[in-house]
Amino acid sequence: MNIADIALFKGLSNVDLAKVLGRLERRTLPADEVLFRAGDTGDSMYIVLRGQIALYVETEDGARRALTVLREGDMLGEMALLTGEPRSATAVAASETELYELGEETFRQLIGEHAALSAYFIRLLSGRLTQTNARLTETREAETARIRRQAAGWPPAVQETLLAAAALPFADKALLERLSGLTSVDAALAAHADARGLIGTDPAAAGRIFVLPGARPVLAELFVERHGHAARIRWTIEAAAYYEAEGERGAAAAVLAEGGAWPELLALLEDDMSVSGTGVARTETRPKRTAQPAQDQSADGRGVAGPAVEGHEMVVRAAPSPAAASRERAVREAAVARETAEAGSGAKRGLHRDDTHMPLADLLGRCPDELLFGRPGLFAAYLDDCLARGRQEGYIRFETALEIASERFNAAETAALYEWGAEWCRRADRPHKAMEYVRLAEALLPGAEPEDAERGLRMAKQKLREEQNKRLVEQAGSLLGGGRLPLLVSLLLALAGLSYFHFAAPFAGLTRQGMDFIGIGIAAVVMWIVRAVPDYLVALFMAMLWVAGGVAEPSVALSGFAAPSWLYMLFILALGAAITKSGLLYRFSLLALKLFPASYRGQFWGIIASGALLNPLIPSSSAKVGLGVPIARTLSEAMGFADRSRGMAGLSLTAMVFYGFTAPFVLTGSYTNVMALGMAGGTEDVSWFQWFIYALPAFLVFGGAMAGYMAWTMRGREPGRPIRREVLDDQLKLIGKWTRGERVTAAAALGSIALLILQPLHGLDYAWVMLLGFAVLVVTGVLDGQTLKLGIDWPFLLFIGVAFSFAEVAERVGVVDALSDVLGARMAIFSGSPTLFLVAVVLLSFLVTLVVRDDAAVILLVVSTAGLASQVGIHPWVLVFVILLSTDPFFFAYQSPTYLTGYYSAEGRSFTHRQGQVTALGYGLAVLLLTIACVPYWQWLGLIGHGG
Repeated sequence: MNIADIALFKGLSNVDLAKVLGRLERRTLPADEVLFRAGDTGDSMYIVLRGQIALYVETEDGARRALTVLREGDMLGEMALLTGEPRSATAVAASETELYELGEETFRQLIGEHAALSAYFIRLLSGRLTQTNARLTETREAETARIRRQAAGWPPAVQETLLAAAALPFADKALLERLSGLTSVDAALAAHADARGLIGTDPAAAGRIFVLPGARPVLAELFVERHGHAARIRWTIEAAAYYEAEGERGAAAAVLAEGGAWPELLALLEDDMSVSGTGVARTETRPKRTAQPAQDQSADGRGVAGPAVEGHEMVVRAAPSPAAASRERAVREAAVARETAEAGSGAKRGLHRDDTHMPLADLLGRCPDELLFGRPGLFAAYLDDCLARGRQEGYIRFETALEIASERFNAAETAALYEWGAEWCRRADRPHKAMEYVRLAEALLPGAEPEDAERGLRMAKQKLREEQNKRLVEQAGSLLGGGRLPLLVSLLLALAGLSYFHFAAPFAGLTRQGMDFIGIGIAAVVMWIVRAVPDYLVALFMAMLWVAGGVAEPSVALSGFAAPSWLYMLFILALGAAITKSGLLYRFSLLALKLFPASYRGQFWGIIASGALLNPLIPSSSAKVGLGVPIARTLSEAMGFADRSRGMAGLSLTAMVFYGFTAPFVLTGSYTNVMALGMAGGTEDVSWFQWFIYALPAFLVFGGAMAGYMAWTMRGREPGRPIRREVLDDQLKLIGKWTRGERVTAAAALGSIALLILQPLHGLDYAWVMLLGFAVLVVTGVLDGQTLKLGIDWPFLLFIGVAFSFAEVAERVGVVDALSDVLGARMAIFSGSPTLFLVAVVLLSFLVTLVVRDDAAVILLVVSTAGLASQVGIHPWVLVFVILLSTDPFFFAYQSPTYLTGYYSAEGRSFTHRQGQVTALGYGLAVLLLTIACVPYWQWLGLIGHGG
């Protein structure tokens, strides 16, 4: 049995199914083996894949009484997990049986991660609670026996009247008289006081009665025993037709909902919406800017909530269904009967005032999802009514619908769903979630082809997940926290720095422009430290102040946007967006892990190898870590490791280091590499292949040191079970065959890297090489406008453009020379030895990142040390490489965005900050070790002068 066929996992995407599969344990039981006994602690649930499981309870005399036999696809043990109660029955394998076992911790994690699973269990609990309550009511044996004895003594006509009345939530006497042939219900009941005592009257509707709750289940059951379930449905439809003929459509709907006649109820409700007789069923959207539910007037003058959703109005055009045609015939027949009766009696009755109108939230509360989701207009109206009444079940159903939106709804309907979710979250004071839904709705642009719309939706979801992690990273990485006070303090410090350097007399050989440049730079650094304003906005204001203050001409202040390096950044970010969208990284990771043994040690080396192989493909450390750590967590769970255990932490932290912190070892490993290289100057001759050759020994030293350190720190870990090879095979099967988009993206990525490697032969600048790959993706349609809009970090490109200009402006106003002179005097002790100088740069970088982090730290260190490194005889590439490795330490969590991304990508459950700090110590030592060890190699290549 395939995992996708299991009801619990319906609605999950193939990638999600693949990830879930890695967390399930497969068990095989021989015939007659006991799985669990009544009274055992319920710490797992099971899904039958093959075979049979018999459930028993033991009687007081020790005998077994069979309850049921579970077969392929059935679940057991879930109630004990949900309620915390002991097992209520004994489960025994009736034949050789294969099961999936889901432990308590994994169960709770999956419930939290997938709304469809939580909604499934909520419906399961609700259904079982309803069944339990009904059974409790219906098993009052003494009362049931008394009522049955009473009913047996009534005349046949009275019996039929009360049984028919019990089959409905209420009934008009005229309706019952027409059914039973009685002249007067009142007269018949008056002659039988015991029957009369079971009846209540509706004071709001003359002539309307109902069977009292204590007796109704018993009499309704007698009705079914005598006539069958089909007859009860027919009677329900006939009664609804009567009320509709009377003009009481609310009463008709209430009767149909109570009787579970869902097709007829849905047809009735659609009549109160926009229904045409074209014979073509379709759903359209019309632009509409309203957040209020539309109102269609029903026959009683009360409004029935229409299907309006903010931003779109759904209009259902449906061909009359067989249920609708049947109902219309019944209405006509009931109308004729009513008119005949009125003509015979000479009475002229007016229409009943409909006091039985029920809200849509109640009418459709029990309607099966598959029926309700098949009527998008009604579903939208139901959601609107839940929204207006604050009914939580509406939001639960909305989340369930989203999980299967691609199968059930078109792009416009899905957009309307997201807009409804945005309005719900806005009212629930969840603004961030509301904004996510708004942006997902915007991703499904009207007029887009279905494939384009679905691609855009996937990209939007991916982008939102990244932004959600980014928000957590920014909050954790903020040195002073958020709020107005840090912003005010940072503004005051920035103004103080600007004012001092503007009015102070120039020193250290600086010009007035140089002084102003430093003042503006210090102000920007202060704002970057506090992070109260987005980095890119600070950078743009910095460029504006250069021009406004006369520090640089506009052409110089914005020169970074004209540099080939900036175009390279754009193209490589676009390639990264295409790779992310295609799902290549997940497929490549699984394929790489499959090559290694299934043991802990084998997967440990598999993670190292897959991280190294994927490193050149994605120019974002955070994106790679966001993929690698969850994969390592899935592997750990498949091996049976608990959250934050040594085993799980070992694999997860190894993935974090080798997926994210190895980016400086290849040019395309991170866009920060290109930024730093472009700022250093004198690096135009460094190609992709040269970078690789320069960094290769450093990677071997780093990889060996970190692998040994991780193995040593995680010694004494818990014994884990080997991963079953079938798990990886099944995960790959769920992902499916290579799509056209994957093939084109892989070809473009590998082709671009090949051309970068061969750059010494063809001489084409790396920016134009990436342009070729970019063009292939655009021409083939893999990289569309939607992906370019959502998949590229445009704020970062704004930041990086100003960063490239920063180095040019600093050079022109003499700041670089002045900094070299000042630092040269203070670092004279290090300038005599390249090794000491590079070690000092590493330690200085570690210190700087305590205050300034990420790209801002790289800019500050490259600009301030480039001139001095040149004096020492160190090639700019060596300086850039060492700074890149040293500006992402994670001795403290806030220092490293890459570390925080890895931590939050697993929701903080894969490792603790303490375990991360132990790994950070090893990382720092490995950076120092490779820096010292590679100096002779770099001297041999001529990257470092031999004078020191």
